[in-house]
Amino acid sequence: MQEELQSKLVEILTSIQAATGKAADFAMDQLPEIAQSYVVYGRASSLFWMVCASACVYFAAKGRAKAMKAFDDGEVWPIFAWIGAAIAAVVALVTAQEALLVWFAPKVWLLKELAQLVK
Repeated sequence: MQEELQSKLVEILTSIQAATGKAADFAMDQLPEIAQSYVVYGRASSLFWMVCASACVYFAAKGRAKAMKAFDDGEVWPIFAWIGAAIAAVVALVTAQEALLVWFAPKVWLLKELAQLVK
């Protein structure tokens, strides 16, 4: 009975090892495609945030005069909308470094992302 259990245990461990080896081989084969897809995702994400940043800068610049006029007329909420747009523009523009990195040095960006994932 003991021998039979040990035999089954060895069989199970061998099959787990074989499955793990196949999964690792598959992952290594797919790694360049996975990396390329992740870089494309990073580019799309950075493009989205840069468009948001541009919109915030546009609305902050356009709304400043209207907000100041409305503030002079006694309305307070437009100034808060302008301040919010300005803060959002600054925060979004801070991400410009990542956007430039993913577009002009995708390998460096990918390495930084992988290092961040490992942490």
